[in-house]
Amino acid sequence: MTSKIPWRQFQLFDFTPIRDPNYQSPDPLYSDPSLSAIHATSSYLALATSNCFLKIVNPLQFTLEKQFQAYDADYRISAVSSVPRSNLLVTVAERQGSPTVLKLWDLTKIVHLDAIDPDQEKYKFQTQVLITNGDNSYPISCFQFNDELTCIAIGYTNGKVILVRGDLLRDRGSKQRTIFESLDPVTGVQFNRENDLLYITTTSKILTVLTTGRNNGKPAKYLSNKTGIDLNCSDVIPSTQELVVATQNSIRFYNNLAKVNSFPFEVSKSKLYYIKNSSKNYLLLVSSLEEEISSNNNKKKLVTRILILDLDSRHLSFNLMVPNNVITHVFEQNDNIFLLSNDGILYKLHEKPINQQIEVILQRELFSVAYRLAERNKMSKEVLLRIQKLHGEFLYAKQSFDESIGVFIKCLSLFKSTSKAQNEVESEDDEDLEDFVMNIITKFKDVSNISNLTKFLHKLYSLNIANNDHITLLLCCYCKLKLTDDLDKFIDDLDLENSTDSPFQDLNFQLIINLFQECGYFDQVIKLLYKLNQPNLIVGIQLNHLHQPKQSLHFIKGLPIDDLLLILIDHSKSLLDFLPIETTELLIDVFTGNYKLNKEIRDTFIQDVKVQREEEILHTHEEGDDVSSFPLNSYKAFVTYLSSLKDDDIKSNGSNEQAKIDDESSTQEPTYLPPRPSLIYPSFMNHPNEFVIFLEACIETFDKYQGNINDKKELLMTLLEMYLTIASKLEDGESNEWKDKAKQLVDNNSELLDNSSLLLVSHIYDFKEGEALSKEQSGFEESLFTTYQISEDVEKCFEMVRRYGDQKPELYKLMLKFMIFKQLVFDQVTQQDFRFILNKIEKLKIMNPLEILQILTGGAENEFVTLGLVKDYLIDFIDNQSKEINNNHKLIEYYETESTKTSHKLTELNTKPFVIQNNKCSQCGQKLDYPVIHFRCKHSFHQKCLNNNLIATSVNDDSATEKQCPICINEIDEIKSIRNSQFKSKDTLEVFEGNLHESKDRFKYISEYLGKGVMENESVTLMN
Repeated sequence: MTSKIPWRQFQLFDFTPIRDPNYQSPDPLYSDPSLSAIHATSSYLALATSNCFLKIVNPLQFTLEKQFQAYDADYRISAVSSVPRSNLLVTVAERQGSPTVLKLWDLTKIVHLDAIDPDQEKYKFQTQVLITNGDNSYPISCFQFNDELTCIAIGYTNGKVILVRGDLLRDRGSKQRTIFESLDPVTGVQFNRENDLLYITTTSKILTVLTTGRNNGKPAKYLSNKTGIDLNCSDVIPSTQELVVATQNSIRFYNNLAKVNSFPFEVSKSKLYYIKNSSKNYLLLVSSLEEEISSNNNKKKLVTRILILDLDSRHLSFNLMVPNNVITHVFEQNDNIFLLSNDGILYKLHEKPINQQIEVILQRELFSVAYRLAERNKMSKEVLLRIQKLHGEFLYAKQSFDESIGVFIKCLSLFKSTSKAQNEVESEDDEDLEDFVMNIITKFKDVSNISNLTKFLHKLYSLNIANNDHITLLLCCYCKLKLTDDLDKFIDDLDLENSTDSPFQDLNFQLIINLFQECGYFDQVIKLLYKLNQPNLIVGIQLNHLHQPKQSLHFIKGLPIDDLLLILIDHSKSLLDFLPIETTELLIDVFTGNYKLNKEIRDTFIQDVKVQREEEILHTHEEGDDVSSFPLNSYKAFVTYLSSLKDDDIKSNGSNEQAKIDDESSTQEPTYLPPRPSLIYPSFMNHPNEFVIFLEACIETFDKYQGNINDKKELLMTLLEMYLTIASKLEDGESNEWKDKAKQLVDNNSELLDNSSLLLVSHIYDFKEGEALSKEQSGFEESLFTTYQISEDVEKCFEMVRRYGDQKPELYKLMLKFMIFKQLVFDQVTQQDFRFILNKIEKLKIMNPLEILQILTGGAENEFVTLGLVKDYLIDFIDNQSKEINNNHKLIEYYETESTKTSHKLTELNTKPFVIQNNKCSQCGQKLDYPVIHFRCKHSFHQKCLNNNLIATSVNDDSATEKQCPICINEIDEIKSIRNSQFKSKDTLEVFEGNLHESKDRFKYISEYLGKGVMENESVTLMN
């Protein structure tokens, strides 16, 4: 062959030459020299001979199933084709001067026909159509029909195309018309089923004709006016309905409007066939060409080459040379392609399994081709991964490191599963991924390949399959190569807010921080920590490494309260050392509920990160916190000082907007519950004055937020201790101010101070006022009263009685004795004071009147005491007793009367008859009629209304057989239950004793207890 095939060639098909089993026999099959057409249905192989015989052959054993004469002997079968996916066969026979005869056969029926007269078998067709082409003197050049067999196109060598329409499957008649005429022979007709048109190729043109309506023989579109197509060199691609044609130097593709594609292919072509039973885009070409054997004698030989083109991958999938023969017929059956040569050999082509195809390509080290083939055939992830690994290893062995790392990077996406089902299947691949990544890291760990390793690690991270070690190694590579731009981009592209399973949450932050510090990348480490939401570490770097307390304080003012509180607990001590005033102000705002998050700082932090290396620790006091000019000794003074600073700032800037914002924020309600101030106490270890200001601020705003009272007690005790601590370190003149503050604190909050703590602190710092208050509140009221009594301080004694008398009733008795103790004391007491003490004694029942008189009249030294002091008290007492006696007499008389009435009624009910006046049933409400049942409670019922569910015996008397009124039975049982519980109460002696000791009037309690009948005989009472 003189032309060279330009594409890469593979042998992806197996071929088998099949010799006719009846070769050189009297009855050959496809080796018959008179064979005019051959085709395959879904189950059979149909052979047509020039004497109009049809042979039906089994394609598996190549045995003759049936043979019959399909037409008259003088006809010639020129075309045979089958309806797709069936055993219906269409044959076209022609005879010069006679109409073309088209017949439709059902091979299944014919095979199963019983033996009959062979002359009659030609009438067993299903449909017959006669097609007329003028005088019928021109042969058929091409023939095609649609899948439904409703439209048939026949092309002739005289340039005519005849279209036959009708329901030929059911033999319901047909119509035919000439749809195209030209002077050029027609070389091909193909249906475009999507647009209802027909592709027509001639020796000089390519065009389309509509198959619906009248077109008057005119084409719908000329696709090419200059290109002619040889016979059997056109076909239609079923998936796109595009026409593919073969010229001598190219392969071209047309749709219904124009040429859509073409590629050069300079090989002579005698047949073109698009393989339809394959999922791939295969095109079969048959090329026949004569080649010179020797230039001296001009001898030539015929060479036929069979080519299969993969149109997607642009390579030859099969290349077979058949010398000295011509391929006469091409057809398909199931997954096989058959080619018949003129020497009677049938070549069977079968596509190799996809795994074998890939192995064939891999043996030639064409890894890209193998990968595309596997990907197009939707091979498993394992196959694709294996191909890529082999490709990468091949390139690495050739020391093409850049190309190799590119292939290895592509492997990573294959490890990324995309569905839940894949996750379940690929759960075992995690170890493979780790081994693969470790292998690549080992290969590219050399200094010369760090850039490639960086690309690999970055891809690993972008696919979200990198672990902490991989990410840390990636950051190390960035630092090693000094790729600050890539490092910045890497950090800027982090999106941790939308990732719930981010590996960064478990990163070794300290290792990364140390790495960035060694390389001097402080901007990057702060940005990274900001992305990772690690404000505590950011503040630690700014304070401990960059020495930027002002930047740190500015940054934390833009944090939410939870993060801010954690930072203050860890770093407020350092901040107080550098910026005591600003830090104290912030702490007060946080722990008093006035902190407001500055969103502007938080939103612009990343853009404003400018790491400055100067030592701010040397300029701290010079720039702002000049403590020496301001004495830090109270919260009020501190607020005044801050206000002056703000006023100066407003004057210098000429703006009142910030002042308005501060005023509004101070009046707003807090958005969080202020934390416990004790959390921050250790930070004030070396700052007592600031601690005092902080504690005073917390106490001043404590009641506003209704905090825990225990926290307030702790605040007061801590502040008292700080007052006394500062006072103990100063000279007498200066310490008095702090002692006065301590005394004022104790006087204003005596009820909140813990007595034991107050006593201990007062004893340590020699604080007399505190000791006195603690003794007063420590449960020693009697002793303190005795102290005042000995000193004859009547006012203090009354103060003690009024304050603690209700808690210690004995003090009233002591006060009564003290008031008549001496004439001097008696003269200081008023009548109202006596009356107050006597009323309290009476109310609390500390003493009875006789005991009071004994105290007043006892002893000769109190002769100044007269009966007039208690006259009113005694008169009121006697009046109350008289009223109580009268009330008791009335109650007795009332109870006796009621008891007599009740006893009389019971006697009458038991001894005397009474008149029943009811005329309606108490159950159903209807008029009473006999039989009737009456009860003593004066309720009446129909006997039918008193069923078993309504008549019951007493629940407390199992032996009772007397019927009870269903209306009154619940009330009776309730009374009996109460009575029973009263009798049972006499057995609960412990309950009686406990209630007796708790009762204020024991005699009354015993009387009521006896009144319940606990001393009566239970059996006798129930019987009565």
